[in-house]
Amino acid sequence: MPLFVASSQLVPGWSFNLAPYGWMASVKSTINTPTRGGGVATTDVYVPFKDLIRNLRFVGMLAGEARYDRFSVVTDFMYMNLGVGMSAAHLSSVNPGSGRITIPIQKQASVSTGLGTTVWTLAGGYTLAASGWGNIDAIAGARLLAVNVTTSYDLTADITVPPANNTIALARSGSLGVSVDKWDAIVGAKGRIDIPNSSFFVPFYFDVGTGDLPLTWQAFTGVGYHTSLADYSIGYRYLAFEASSNSTVKSLAMGGVMVAASFHF
Repeated sequence: MPLFVASSQLVPGWSFNLAPYGWMASVKSTINTPTRGGGVATTDVYVPFKDLIRNLRFVGMLAGEARYDRFSVVTDFMYMNLGVGMSAAHLSSVNPGSGRITIPIQKQASVSTGLGTTVWTLAGGYTLAASGWGNIDAIAGARLLAVNVTTSYDLTADITVPPANNTIALARSGSLGVSVDKWDAIVGAKGRIDIPNSSFFVPFYFDVGTGDLPLTWQAFTGVGYHTSLADYSIGYRYLAFEASSNSTVKSLAMGGVMVAASFHF
């Protein structure tokens, strides 16, 4: 994340940065939602970056940093609400408790999914090295993933449990929903490499963590331009959460081009 890239020159006392940003990311997720019969239905969502804007209901993205000499506190908040139809979301299976039953696309007359995603990262940092070449900071903190999913669907027929086919695993039409908050601890590194004799630099960021979800990781790099007012940057950012097949959030991944302006105070 661009804002997590501190100045290569340490400034005595306090300094602050605030960075609004835009992230044109593809979104891919697999979410398990409870059914009325006590089972679990799985919804797969995939929105390529080229379709992100037309599927957006609301989005907000902001990062910030407070620094005192070598010590820093960094935060990044992102909220994205998507509303997608069958071109981007479908029911892949249902498990009534006796085993997974695949739901063919041909049996799905209509599916609409609302996916609200909040990702909040809060971490402390320490500058390990800083000079004319750039800087590198070590960070440690926590990341929140909050997901709210609602899926409304119409099937061509009830999904029943074989071989008797007299028990309904998923009714012909209905609505499925789930809300979940997951916390992970993270560690990582961030910094920048200054390009000699210019105002350009190469930012980098990486973290990895575990906790409520077994694995989360994030990486960013690109190119930036420094001015006295702000650092402007563009690059590629990837963020992923991964869990077991029976977890509510089985997986969530976002990757794409991000642009930001980090203002100095």
